[in-house]
Amino acid sequence: MTNSPPSVMLYAPASEPRKVEKACRLPTGAVILDLEDAVAPAQRPAARAWCASFLEHPTSGPERWVRINALSGFGWVDDLRAVGRPGLSGLIVPKVESSAQLAALDGALAVIEAERSLPAAGIGLIATIESPLGLSRIQSIATGPGRLVTLGFGAGDMSKLAGLEYPALEGGAAAVLDRTRVDLVLACSVARLHPPHDSVYGRYTDLEGLRQEATRARQMGFGGKHAIHPDQLAPLSECFSLGDAEIELAARIVEKYESAVACGLGAVGVDGMLVDEPIARQAQRTLNTAKGLNAHP
Repeated sequence: MTNSPPSVMLYAPASEPRKVEKACRLPTGAVILDLEDAVAPAQRPAARAWCASFLEHPTSGPERWVRINALSGFGWVDDLRAVGRPGLSGLIVPKVESSAQLAALDGALAVIEAERSLPAAGIGLIATIESPLGLSRIQSIATGPGRLVTLGFGAGDMSKLAGLEYPALEGGAAAVLDRTRVDLVLACSVARLHPPHDSVYGRYTDLEGLRQEATRARQMGFGGKHAIHPDQLAPLSECFSLGDAEIELAARIVEKYESAVACGLGAVGVDGMLVDEPIARQAQRTLNTAKGLNAHP
């Protein structure tokens, strides 16, 4: 399995270098340089050129990811040629609707990695499900190329295409979006991907609403959520950070389960809880996530 992505990732428009540079000084696990929705089409060539220069030399601090343009068009090819650089950790891939799209992207990335002497499959992918069509093919998408890290959720576009109100209020529309979230969690689990990342919260001044949505996403099995404003970083970090007690319990579960397996047992009691292979596997995921979180500011 690929390394766990940071649980908190902050978008910054690639057409505004000062915003990107400021974002890279903030306490976020990753900065997403946006070449898609936040950049006007006329500005994308200049934004790509700046990204190429910015990513050419790896630096310390948050990971650098890029949201490219949708694979249904042609702009993503130019995006890839620009941003396939040593400082790139991964790509946010919007509006994914088939495994064939990811296969084409994977092949193009492999060529760039070989041409530029980059580590093979070193550029990760988060494939965003944003349409009913993509959702209907979610399992085949989740079993995509080995560089696929996890799935992401685009609630805004999903709502628009499904004829739902957005932002969703309590009731019908919210229930449909939560059903979609469940599908993402289950698809990632079946495909042995890391837990999915939730959609951005558009009301960036409503921090209490953000906390509520992030807490709910965490409880549903999501591993992270993306931010669109610096003020959202602290609440998201609080919601997705692992506490010491949670990490210590996971370590005990893994240790005792492995000892039980070595003795020929399939299950063991830990703190009054029966632990079998699925629970031990989840505990190992928790430890892996904790290591990933500890590697970032």
